[in-house]
Amino acid sequence: MGNITDLIKDVANKNQMIETFAAKVIEINTETESPHNTKDAYTVNIMRADGAILKNVRLKASILDVEQGIITIPKKDSWVLATIIDGVETRAFVSQFSEIERSFIRFKNDENQYLEINTEVGKLQMLFKQSSESASSTAKPTYKNIAQIEFSSKKDSNITTSFYDENSKEISKNIFNGNQQQTILSTVNGEDLKERLKFTLTSGENSNAAMQFFDKEGTEKQKITFDELHTEINLNKGNTIFNLKDKEAKVTIKDGFEATISDTKTSFTKGDLTLEMDGQFKIDVGGKSLKSKLEELIDEIGKITVPTPMGPSGPPINLPQLTILKGKLTELLK
Repeated sequence: MGNITDLIKDVANKNQMIETFAAKVIEINTETESPHNTKDAYTVNIMRADGAILKNVRLKASILDVEQGIITIPKKDSWVLATIIDGVETRAFVSQFSEIERSFIRFKNDENQYLEINTEVGKLQMLFKQSSESASSTAKPTYKNIAQIEFSSKKDSNITTSFYDENSKEISKNIFNGNQQQTILSTVNGEDLKERLKFTLTSGENSNAAMQFFDKEGTEKQKITFDELHTEINLNKGNTIFNLKDKEAKVTIKDGFEATISDTKTSFTKGDLTLEMDGQFKIDVGGKSLKSKLEELIDEIGKITVPTPMGPSGPPINLPQLTILKGKLTELLK
């Protein structure tokens, strides 16, 4: 069976008749065993207005050549114009479309490298890949991805770019949309692909940037987040957290101390213990402050009396000084 190009040459040379008629697409013959893409289709089945069904109507000049070419795939149940050359139905091909489901273009060079451009509603994809088989090989070829660019308007519209290693594993990925940009770098651990670094920029009410680091097993080891008001550094899955804001820095150690330093005060806490410094010192354990306990001590000292042969003694003669000392505690403690 010759291709459409040869058939058209025959028409020109032999003055053959060409018949064109309207028909409905009743089946898309996808290539389930295609080495490129199982969504590829090179023929369709159509039904003419008189009910006659024509199978394997061509969408491409040479349906045997899947390596290169431009293919337009109509929507199922849509209407097309089909053309038959010299009344031979096996020479039928779709010449015009009313609705298109998908189209793809495939380019190939002498080094078995390919550029595929796939388009459908809501998606545009450009894939660079290479065949591992030589041009003379009769074995079924396999393909390794090199790089890919994809635009999708489904759900959240985004553009994705990917790069692959020599085994066609995705080691770099960039995702862009109107609100976020994200870069993911991965490494191969055995047969598994593990994220090692992720950088995310997000706009909106709380615009921020986040950077995450992972070990070779994919476990997060460090995360740094920035926004217009603060910077947070999260070490070893939250065991240590640094939180930096305007005029304030806070360090939190899991099961340890929390330290806060600002332009107004410095504080350290661990469990029920609080040490705070601003214009005064505050030492507090379980809601009981050092200042209150010293005040109670001074009050008790001021109540001291001792037995004498004449009876109990009077208040200490230095009680006024003790009262002054109690008042001065406020200058140091709170």
